[in-house]
Amino acid sequence: MLSRAVVILGAAQAPAASKQQHGNHGYKNVDAWFPKENMGPAAAAESLVAEEALPSHLDYRNIGGQNLVTGDWNQHIPQYCGACWVHGTLSALNDRIKLMRNGAYPDVRLGRQSIVNCVPSAEGDGTFPGCNGGAPPMIHDYMYKNRVPDETCMPYQAKNMGCSADTVCRNCGTGDAGCWAVKNFVGYGLSSYGYVAGEKPMMKEIFARGPIACSFATDDPFMYNYSENVVRHEGVYVTRQNKTAADIDHIMEVAGWGETASGRKYWVVRNSWGTYWGEAGWLKLERGVNSLMVEEDCSWGVPTWESLDAALEGETLGDYKHGQQPKVVYGGLAELGGLSKDGALLSCVALGAFVAGITATMVVTKSIRRQRVREQPLILG
Repeated sequence: MLSRAVVILGAAQAPAASKQQHGNHGYKNVDAWFPKENMGPAAAAESLVAEEALPSHLDYRNIGGQNLVTGDWNQHIPQYCGACWVHGTLSALNDRIKLMRNGAYPDVRLGRQSIVNCVPSAEGDGTFPGCNGGAPPMIHDYMYKNRVPDETCMPYQAKNMGCSADTVCRNCGTGDAGCWAVKNFVGYGLSSYGYVAGEKPMMKEIFARGPIACSFATDDPFMYNYSENVVRHEGVYVTRQNKTAADIDHIMEVAGWGETASGRKYWVVRNSWGTYWGEAGWLKLERGVNSLMVEEDCSWGVPTWESLDAALEGETLGDYKHGQQPKVVYGGLAELGGLSKDGALLSCVALGAFVAGITATMVVTKSIRRQRVREQPLILG
């Protein structure tokens, strides 16, 4: 049974090269440029949830039999890319969108490559670090000020491509048509973002608003011998190695917690190394002892998706060349108004401008109404 369990959990023995430091997976400390101050109207979850309200188990992969997380991914293909900061942050935001929309269609996967290409460095030097590393506050601050597309705009290529309109969202044609920028995409942003640390505050934030992105000090035993460790600890990764902030090298999503039959507490964590690592890409890590520095530095954001609502409700429609546009009603004017063909066309143009204005007003009004709800904590059950 022991050998079979190791095979099921799917971690390989470390190769000879693993005796050397495995290297940074894409984390960079940006505290000097991003002081830990919450932005936006959302209250800190610690003030919204009483400790006694926290359940002993919470796993967003199974809430009353319903899955409320999105799909997994691998930051290292088609080639190595130090983009854990992108994957861990976007995994948490993707899952928050799904959770806040009660699992409704569609599953949103924010555009990793668009983020790699266009989130600026913390130093403000005009560069876009991408595969060279970063941290969640860089993405949260960017999405607080800008809208980003989903993955259908720009498939992940695991390389820095530079930031321009056609590396944010593009489409391509046949023959000599080439590719072009699509500027009117379905976009996503943040209304608030902030920081949390410590076991109980993390649990309150996850319970109130959903998964969070946390920094980790990973090492070779974690990377190469995960399965060997967990089969000795009821499926939970346990280490007593003393880590410091200087050892932090990775960002992952924390999406819940639980306890084993013997009472060992753990975090539910999603990695970004493919589903062939760990427990189909996930892991359980000992909770309450700051294992691998998991309880040291976490970030959260409150996502917004007004343009998705507009598209799903028929307020906007997209075409192959230009993307999303306000819907304009043309049919039936000639018959209703007794107009000539040319007069009907002119009336359509005028009505189109009028409807576009009304549509914009409706979108803004609905956005305000929806956001009032989204700033509130989630209620599970």
